[in-house]
Order: sequence, then C-alpha cells, then structure tokens
Amino acid sequence: MAPVGTKASGKNDKVRPKVARYLSSIEPKLHEGAKPSLLLKGTKCGETMKSVLTDLRQMKAPNAKMLDKNNDIHPFEDETSIEFLTSKNDSPTFAIGSTNKKRPDNLVLGRTYDGQLLDLVELGVTNYKSIQSFRGVHKKRVGSKPMFSFVGDGWEQNADHKKLQNLLIDWFRGEPVNNMALIGLDHVIVCTIAGERAERSGAERS
Repeated sequence: MAPVGTKASGKNDKVRPKVARYLSSIEPKLHEGAKPSLLLKGTKCGETMKSVLTDLRQMKAPNAKMLDKNNDIHPFEDETSIEFLTSKNDSPTFAIGSTNKKRPDNLVLGRTYDGQLLDLVELGVTNYKSIQSFRGVHKKRVGSKPMFSFVGDGWEQNADHKKLQNLLIDWFRGEPVNNMALIGLDHVIVCTIAGERAERSGAERS
C-alpha cells in the first residue's frame, strides 16, 4: 500500500502518456501536416523500381517507411492487404513498385482515409534517372517539402489529370508554414503533360 499523500506507480503509469500522445497524433487537426508514406515492393521488383522507391523515401524523409520484403499485393483487385499494411504502419499514403512482362517498371500511388482505400493511380516509369546519378546536387534537408510546378492546361481540364495532381500534392504534403523563404527551398517537382499540343492539334483537325 502506498503511503498517504503519494501515488502508487506502476507499468500502467508509463503506458498512459504513450497512449495519450498516440491519440493526440491521430485526432483531426485544423491544419493537416505531413502524411507518412509506406513504400512497398511488389511480388517482383526490378532494380529500376527499387531505385524509384529509394528516391521516394529520400524525398519524403523522415515521413516515409519502406518494407524490405516483397509483397503479393494487387490493390486494384483486392484492397484488404494494402488497407491492413497502411493501418498497421500509420501511413495514409503509399507507393507500390513492381516489375512484370505486361507492366514493366510499374508504380502505383495511393492514399487511404479512415483506414479505407480512397484513391489509386497507376503510372509507368520510363527513362528513369535516380537521384544518385546526378553529381554535385545538394541533398534536400530532412523534413523539407517541395514546390510543385504543373505545366500544361490538361491539369485543370482533364478529370484524370486533376485527380493525379491532387494526389501528388497530398502525397508530398509537408508541415504547414505561414511564410516561405527562397533560401529554404531546396527542391522543385515539375510535372508536364507530354504530347498535349499534338493531341489538341489532332482534335482541332478532326
């Protein structure tokens, strides 16, 4: 029995602050901050896609986690596995890199909300150059977030492109800031819709 005026301490007293911090971290916020990302290798993952996932982890650090093992995950066919892994790792955004004959160097980006799959986008990777292949480039500071530049009218006019734009901004979302100093900007991501002019010219001729 504890003496009068004192409080008995035990294992539960140490656990409660951890539970309180966790509950505080997942409760709704007025200004949403950086979203952790989970990076996964598909059933087969070639060297190019391994490099893509490694670079994504570096760009998202410290808000990114990559699992070492390959995963037999097909979110377009069955979302239960990806929902389980993202919930287990507290990562509402994710990326899956895979390589196969039908879809070589394939990247799937997605996000969940309240533990359920919300968005999925499948992208093909071509002519990829890793961050390591550029010499003399300064590394981004850990925790810094990028500036985005979307080139082309299609980002606003095409519903699929607009969905991808929203997903990319959400995927790379960092901590909210009130002001931005150019000296603190260390990386810019430029997204261009290739072939937009040719497609428009063809539409005008038809």
